Amino acid sequence: MKQKQGLQKIEEIIKLSKADIHIHTNYSDGEPTVEELLAYIEAETDLAVIAITDHDTVAGAKLAHQMTKEKEYRFEVIIGEEVTSLEGHILGLFLTHTIPAGLSAHQVLKEIHAQGGIAIASHPFEHSRLKNPNLITMDGVGAITLIKERHHFDGVEVVNGTPTLASQNFRAALLNGTILGLAETGSSDAHIKEAVGRAYTLFQGQTTNDFKRELLNRQTQAMHPHWTIMALLKYLYFFIPKGVRLVTNTIIHGRLPKRNDLY
Repeated sequence: MKQKQGLQKIEEIIKLSKADIHIHTNYSDGEPTVEELLAYIEAETDLAVIAITDHDTVAGAKLAHQMTKEKEYRFEVIIGEEVTSLEGHILGLFLTHTIPAGLSAHQVLKEIHAQGGIAIASHPFEHSRLKNPNLITMDGVGAITLIKERHHFDGVEVVNGTPTLASQNFRAALLNGTILGLAETGSSDAHIKEAVGRAYTLFQGQTTNDFKRELLNRQTQAMHPHWTIMALLKYLYFFIPKGVRLVTNTIIHGRLPKRNDLY
């Protein structure tokens, strides 16, 4: 309790704000509509910046960006996308148009920067060997791609708020702290609105421009998730049906091959 109060005082003194830059809507595999998500963030969180990062589309992010301007929400929205590269998922932030799936990681990074955006390796050490062609699973780019493309990534998601990713988060933070030296980010990877803000990135300032500046200057800090029992139960309720379909399909058709480039 005292530690939390101390952190709040520090945030007030040096004007730190919170950003959650990895959020999904029903434009990809998330549950909430854009309208539901924005209303929840306005009423239930203290986030100053969010990014909508649906899989392989910026449509929901563009709608969210437009709505926050029209309705004067207290937070700002970054137009983003979680791009499915051949090597794994990459967050593109500050985008203007959709980057197609199926490009190499190098091509995706090049396209993100061509749009004036920033590139983040999302959950880089997570790879599910379960498979179902109709469902999206987590797939990080792995250590080899991160090291090879370290001069083209702007940051690494060292804290992903998904409750089962503690060891993967540790490995991402270790690699970034010892070899990469990129900006660190923390995000919820929310697929239900109650998960938003459970993990977040601290930055100095309050706006999307402030966030971009601090990240490019490597002055961000990833904060670990804080879950309530009710939020965890809602997350389980959302994911269990997907998990059952994944396991069933995998039993019938077999597991995906193990990747050796993650470690």
